[in-house]
Amino acid sequence: MPALSIIIPAYESDVTIAGCLEALNCQTFQDFETIVVDSSPDGTTADLVTTSFPWVRFHHSPHRLLPHAARNLGVSLAESPLLLFTDPDVYPHPDWLERMVRAHRETGNVIVGAIACHGRRWRDQGIHLCKFSKWLPGGHSRRVDMGPTANLLLSRADFAAAGGLPGEEMLGDVSLSWRLWDTGRELRFEPTAIVEHHHLHTVRSFLVERYTRGMLYGRLRAERIGRKRSAAMIYLLASVLPVRLPRILALVAGQAARADQSDRFLSTLPLIILGHSASLAGEAVAWAGFLASGR
Repeated sequence: MPALSIIIPAYESDVTIAGCLEALNCQTFQDFETIVVDSSPDGTTADLVTTSFPWVRFHHSPHRLLPHAARNLGVSLAESPLLLFTDPDVYPHPDWLERMVRAHRETGNVIVGAIACHGRRWRDQGIHLCKFSKWLPGGHSRRVDMGPTANLLLSRADFAAAGGLPGEEMLGDVSLSWRLWDTGRELRFEPTAIVEHHHLHTVRSFLVERYTRGMLYGRLRAERIGRKRSAAMIYLLASVLPVRLPRILALVAGQAARADQSDRFLSTLPLIILGHSASLAGEAVAWAGFLASGR
């Protein structure tokens, strides 16, 4: 039995997955299995993985799977009691697994690793700071309220106790994080366990994605607060009025400073503002819909 099962969902991932698997093959910690669950409509990703990386356990689904549904399937195939989630557009540093496993063994916590930006273009840097500023490398080990499945390690027992990942939700990692906290598990950030995220968005597709994610996040929050219409009204007003955006930008500025990336924050600030504004617009639509529904 391997000490660790790494689970990667794939969908038309042939542009990046080779780099991801090559980085895994160069890890200083080698007691692991890698499971790729692919639901691409063609065989390009399948041919690439099975031909170039025969040590990978490859599973192809004939039906389209959302990422978290693919991860759940990967968990069912995994042999290890320790699970690590990542993405096919992520490139781990050589000591990534060693640091993630050590942090888990020393604390017993759910471990959230750091996410650096792979690209060096202005667009890449701005998108990354907008999406992942909370998990930039730098600073000390600390508690975090959420763990993205681009870099998340936990025991199978904790995963099961939290009910797994909601397979039909795009924000299933948010739901999983909330449930882990609800069950008394601590999410611990390890800033030295680094993966690099390869961003493929255009500015337009990035803003559309931020709006959509904001709307989905608002709906999740609405479900979590139940029938508290007063709280929903507060969230709606805070999202529409200039209340949350300045606070978010201040948080991102502090997180960038901790990672010694203040210069990148300042140079990409217009894109960061647009991205968070799009997210807040999506949330506002969700809160307005919740209030209009009369629930």
